[in-house]
Amino acid sequence: MRTRTTLAATALIKTLASTCIANPADEASPPRLHLDHIIIGVADLDRGTDQFEQLTGVRPAYGGKHPFGTHNALVSLGDRTYLELITAQPGSKSPAGMPDFATFEHPTPFGWAVSAEDETSLRKRLEDAGFQITAPQPGSRTTPAGAVLRWQTFGLAPGFDGAPFFIIWAPEVAHPSATSPTGCTLERMEIPSSDAEAAARFQRAFALPVTFGSKDAAMTVTLSCPKGSVVFSPSEPTIHDRIE
Repeated sequence: MRTRTTLAATALIKTLASTCIANPADEASPPRLHLDHIIIGVADLDRGTDQFEQLTGVRPAYGGKHPFGTHNALVSLGDRTYLELITAQPGSKSPAGMPDFATFEHPTPFGWAVSAEDETSLRKRLEDAGFQITAPQPGSRTTPAGAVLRWQTFGLAPGFDGAPFFIIWAPEVAHPSATSPTGCTLERMEIPSSDAEAAARFQRAFALPVTFGSKDAAMTVTLSCPKGSVVFSPSEPTIHDRIE
């Protein structure tokens, strides 16, 4: 009798446990947002690639050309995040809406992108947080091998100082973080913003690994790399001992 009772109790516990585990899976979870990539401008891509390697110990790989006149080199930061060195292609001017790359004396961070797998639910989450969304714009890059990578981007309308843009990669595209050289990870990123309320609301909604600062601050990116902690900002990059 004791054995049958024990078996019955064990079966009941398993049934209740499986029910408790199964129920959350039935609920639709919100789309996960990623810090997709960090954008660093350089005056010349070859020179910027050399500078980055000298500072970090990791050499960015040439990524290819954009149809609007820029080209880039890439480094993976792990966990579906990468860093993009970008400048105008030789013989081209900086496109409208981008900084004048020719003025950069050092690799200088100036933008960032956030991604999610599902555009519809991502849009809803942004709108639920009180942000209006622009219409998506198609984008592409032709790799050195001739492959064309495609995506869509959209932004906040109106945006706020320091806001990211958003990117949805085409399903067939291998994410650049999986195809670019590894060795560096993100320690921290600080972003200036003149709209503290909007920045705080955005951060509360999405809890991305960034810190918003005052409008007088500069965008600063700190990477943990083989040569140490490397800080990129409008000033000359610096190297410190890694934070363990």
